[in-house]
Amino acid sequence: MPYPKHHAAKTREKILACAYKLFIARGFDATSIDRIMRDCQLTRGAFYAHFQSKSQLYGAAIAQAAMQSRLAGDRPTHLSEKAWLLELLTSYLCKDTSAKTDWPCPLAFLATDVVRREPEVRAAYTASFAAMNTHIRELAQTYSNCSEATVLSVTAMLIGTVAIARTLDNERLRISLLESSVQTAVMQLGLA
Repeated sequence: MPYPKHHAAKTREKILACAYKLFIARGFDATSIDRIMRDCQLTRGAFYAHFQSKSQLYGAAIAQAAMQSRLAGDRPTHLSEKAWLLELLTSYLCKDTSAKTDWPCPLAFLATDVVRREPEVRAAYTASFAAMNTHIRELAQTYSNCSEATVLSVTAMLIGTVAIARTLDNERLRISLLESSVQTAVMQLGLA
């Protein structure tokens, strides 16, 4: 009996979710296709029905995680663009930002791993960074005339802050870093 039409999409989503969790926890090199498929409870053949290589899967997982990030979400209708941007910044840089959630921001969690990867992986990371930057710029331009350079530097600071915060074992230093980055972003983007 043939599978329903939505089966392939659900299987792909399942593979992406399992792979992303493993890539976040273990990195690219320590995550095998066999381990991903075992965690998905699928066969290796199912992997090749959806992806040509582990690198292609890695790029797709980065893109999927970026789309599911809160920063990519739609603005609630009860909030202005300015209020929504402030909420996004403070939630992205909250003290729990380094917690291992299902879809943490791939830009911060995988930055050092991506740099050693194939062009298709770096292209997915670049597209995710550009989308995040564009989203912030579009929100900021509704209430101020922030320059593109300012928004670009704020986007990089946000990602860098989360990447560093998740490595610190000094809670006071981690919270101070997160709070100071929120203050800087608020000032740079004219949210104050």
